[in-house]
Amino acid sequence: MVGAPVNRRTFLTAAAGAAFARPAAADDTALVVLAASSLTEALQRAGEAWTALGNPRVTFSFDASSRLAKQIEAGAPADLFFAADRDWMDFLDAKGLIDPATRRNLVGNGLVVITRASSAVPIATVADLAKPELHHVALAGENVPAGKYARAALVSLGVWDGIKERVVSGDNVRTVLRWVATGEAEAGVVYATDARQSPEVKVAFALPSGSYPPVVYPVAVTRNAANAKAAASFLVWCKGPAGMAIFLEAGFTAVAE
Repeated sequence: MVGAPVNRRTFLTAAAGAAFARPAAADDTALVVLAASSLTEALQRAGEAWTALGNPRVTFSFDASSRLAKQIEAGAPADLFFAADRDWMDFLDAKGLIDPATRRNLVGNGLVVITRASSAVPIATVADLAKPELHHVALAGENVPAGKYARAALVSLGVWDGIKERVVSGDNVRTVLRWVATGEAEAGVVYATDARQSPEVKVAFALPSGSYPPVVYPVAVTRNAANAKAAASFLVWCKGPAGMAIFLEAGFTAVAE
């Protein structure tokens, strides 16, 4: 398997004490948004729509929530943080690095098992993940929300011990998607919305929602935001009818505050 050795855990974090600057593409009025990689397409569309209304430009950095939270902790400039689980937002909140008054739950999601679109191996249940034809089952890293949710589901459903030796870990959920799309892994677990992003994969089945904690994406303005007022405005717009229409069209689900 190219680029993903079996059982290798790939966790990329910002170096302690690293110096950060606002992205070169951002000017003094542009919003800098750090967001979970699974939000890439929908959040970019939201940013374009918001800017088209006469609001500031939005620049994005997408990656695993775990990595982005560590970057914010290390001083990376960010006006808004969109996480893929509550834990990493709680992590920043505990360190006083977000404005808790702005925190909102944005959307929800679900987990699916994917295979390459051309795969002929029949997979319909979690028990099928133990089939000998599946040499590599890709998950996001265990500190990454998608990886935490996936492991919780596989443990809850009683199959983890039987497949853990063939699990390969990616640094974010889009790495998992790419590995399955290219055939580097025969199966993988991603969010339902991610599975829509590649014609090279197909959904084998959805993991039961009760087998893992509810997937919730919290968002908050950072404590050191350079453009806090505009950031709060963009957050409110994303939670409003126009913004939510974009996320729901992309396959995300509505959640309670």
